[in-house]
Amino acid sequence: MIDHRDLVSAAAANLTAWHDANLRAHGLATAVDDGVWHTPDAAPVIYFSAIRIAPRGSAAVMVDGTSRTAFVAACDPWSDLDLAPRGFQPDGDHPWMVRPGDGPWTRPAAPAGLEIEPVVDARGLDEFERTAERGFGMPAQGAGTWHDPRILLDHRMQAWIGRVERRPVAVSMSYVSDGVVGVYGVATEPDARGRGYGSAMTWQAIAADPMLPSVLQPSELAISMYERIGFRPFARFRHWRRNPR
Repeated sequence: MIDHRDLVSAAAANLTAWHDANLRAHGLATAVDDGVWHTPDAAPVIYFSAIRIAPRGSAAVMVDGTSRTAFVAACDPWSDLDLAPRGFQPDGDHPWMVRPGDGPWTRPAAPAGLEIEPVVDARGLDEFERTAERGFGMPAQGAGTWHDPRILLDHRMQAWIGRVERRPVAVSMSYVSDGVVGVYGVATEPDARGRGYGSAMTWQAIAADPMLPSVLQPSELAISMYERIGFRPFARFRHWRRNPR
């Protein structure tokens, strides 16, 4: 098991790798400067525009290396930078959770009627996004707004759709890098909740490499579900935002 200090670094590196791969698939520029990953371009709303990837990461890069004309979200895994004097607003300290991957495990059976299939092409990715939008309660976007189909060429990323009677009801994805499995985008459509679909989709993401620790950044409402699966808090990360000028 990775120790606590290294786990924060590994989780931050995985989060960064997932962001970098997705934004580059969109054709956006990214860079790493002074312990901070960042993009100067306008990123889709689900992404951070800057992530501190080392304890020495520079606040100046998080400010100056990101767009001034678009909404910017920034992540500080060590939660000790103060970006308020630099024009950012705090958006809370949020939990980071881990499920150890240090031994044999038995994956529970999926709920009756749920069939989980991988996303393998642009059509499937569009269906994935439509389901995620409804699950997260976000406005409908154009095809490829969140995930460009070119991301499917990255073998580190896997995405799944859960169906009941052919209808998509839940989604999840994983990104394997830096010694951890990053679990992302777990969402269930509102009228399909309470049936174990979210848990099943999380198990599917963990299965990308069950011998590695799995890490995720849960919503407050989902924490109890992840605790039942075996996830436990290991850190909190500070979220900052800046509106365009």
